Amino acid sequence: MAGLHRSLSSLLHHERLYAPVFLAFCACFVDVICLIGLFQTFSAFITGTLVILFVEVFHRAEHVLLKVFVLCVFFLSTFCMYRVMTVLLRKGHMPVGYLFALESFLLAVFMVVAGLLDPRGLGPSHPVTFVAIGFATAAMAVQNMIMLTMLKRHVPTTFMTGNTLRLVIGIADYFDHPEAREEARHRISHQVQVISAFAAGGLLASFLMAVIGFWSLIVPVTVLIVLALSQDRPATPATA
Repeated sequence: MAGLHRSLSSLLHHERLYAPVFLAFCACFVDVICLIGLFQTFSAFITGTLVILFVEVFHRAEHVLLKVFVLCVFFLSTFCMYRVMTVLLRKGHMPVGYLFALESFLLAVFMVVAGLLDPRGLGPSHPVTFVAIGFATAAMAVQNMIMLTMLKRHVPTTFMTGNTLRLVIGIADYFDHPEAREEARHRISHQVQVISAFAAGGLLASFLMAVIGFWSLIVPVTVLIVLALSQDRPATPATA
C-alpha cells in the first residue's frame, strides 16, 4: 500500500504538473453533464451561466431561477471555502487531499440524487433539480478555490480561454526567442495537456451521459478520490 501511495504521489501530488491536467478533465466532464442534464446549466463555467441567464430572461423565463440559484450557490460556497482556506493557510498547512475528497463527496451526492431521481423529467423548477445543481456547483466552487489558493502556480483548470491564449503566446515565444525555446516548449506542452484533458473530459461525459446518464459522474468522482489519496497528510501549500 505504501508503495502504491508513493507511485501515485510521484505522479499526482498537487505540486506535480499532472494534478491540474486531471482537474481540468473533471471540470469539463461535470459541466457537460450539467449542460445536458440540468437544463443548460453550468456549474464551473460561471461565464457560461451568465450568458445563458441573459438569454433566458427574455426567451425562456422558466429557467431563469435555476441560473440565479447557481450563481448564489457558487458565491456562497466560494466565500465560505475562501474563509476556511485562509484560516488554514495562516496556520501554515492545508490538507489538500481532504479538499479533493470533499469535492469528490459533493460530486458523489450530485450523482446519487440525479441518478436516482433524474431531474430531466422533473423540470427546471423542481426541488430535485435545485438540489442536484447545488451540489455540483459547490463541488466546482471547491475546485476553483483549490486552484486559486493552493495550486495558483499551476495553469487554471476551468479557464480555457486564458489557457489557449497562453498556448498561442508560448508558440510565438518559441519562434521569437530562440534562447528561451526550452522554457517555451515546456509551457506549450503543459498547456496542450491541460486543454486536451479538458476536451477529453467533455467528450467522454457527452458519450457516457447518453449511455448511463448521471451515473457517468462516477468517472470524475473516482479521479478525485485517486487525487485525494495521492496527497500528503497534511500537505504543505504550494507557493506562488
